[in-house]
Amino acid sequence: MSGIHTPPPASGSDTTIADVGGRGGLIASVLSAVALGFSGLSFYESVLKTASLEVYVPPVIHYARAQGGDVELFAVPITIVNSGARTGTALTMELTVENLRADAPVKTKRYYSAYIGEHSPKDDEPNRTFAPLSLAGRETFSDTVQFYPEGNPLPALIDDAGDFRFTLKLTTALPAHPGWLDGVLRKDIPAISFDRTLPWFSEQQLGMRRITIPMHEKNWKPTTAPAPQ
Repeated sequence: MSGIHTPPPASGSDTTIADVGGRGGLIASVLSAVALGFSGLSFYESVLKTASLEVYVPPVIHYARAQGGDVELFAVPITIVNSGARTGTALTMELTVENLRADAPVKTKRYYSAYIGEHSPKDDEPNRTFAPLSLAGRETFSDTVQFYPEGNPLPALIDDAGDFRFTLKLTTALPAHPGWLDGVLRKDIPAISFDRTLPWFSEQQLGMRRITIPMHEKNWKPTTAPAPQ
């Protein structure tokens, strides 16, 4: 009586159903882990990421005088971007200005964020007092901040045209009830420094006419449209 013979596997092939099933399970596990990782990253970016404030200053700021020319001020357009998911609050801004002229009678002064908005040429124009800026996650603030001198405004720092170095620092609020994640991931905002040039200076025009003088980067040139052909 002849039996049924199972043909031997092809030469060089050791693959079995168990092997194929094992590979499929491994691939499924890897894909699940990748999907879980992306889900966790998305949750962190959209919910858990602590506030991260970044500060930007344009190439041109303005110098002016107030109160009859006795109080100097800097009007600085500032953009703050919160790239985190949680709310961040800038309590105050501090501006330190250094006169780079070697023979300057006053070398350094500090200024605080006093008002929001452009410097007005009118004496009776009301000012918007600076208040802490609260930025929700992914929110942006952009406006001009007027910096006034701390303490006695006299003598003034600027008495002539020249080059000046600015250091801008933000003081941010800590969370009311910080968790361990805030302590691990929170980063202080580093101060930013930039140089600007005052091209000319006039006590009379600053005091009597309340004009503002643009201060720009040393090699900055305004962008102009090409002349029509």
